[in-house]
Amino acid sequence: MGKSPDPTDKHVGTRVRMRRLMLGVSQTKLADALGITFQQIQKYEKGANRISASRLQHNRVSSRCQSRSSSRGFPTRAIRQSTR
Repeated sequence: MGKSPDPTDKHVGTRVRMRRLMLGVSQTKLADALGITFQQIQKYEKGANRISASRLQHNRVSSRCQSRSSSRGFPTRAIRQSTR
């Protein structure tokens, strides 16, 4: 029998899905922007696979999300370098 997703992974996945829907972006478009498959986006959103902090940061930059809460705790210098 498979292992059930960790509650934290499910929460993060739910937040990713919520933000994607708020922006009106399809799973396919988000996957293309991140260089992964839409199936991987589905797994992230369900919490079946963990999404790394670096992938979350890349996701934030790709979607041009300027939310302060999503970058809280990240050094500003690292954010600027990742957008170049």
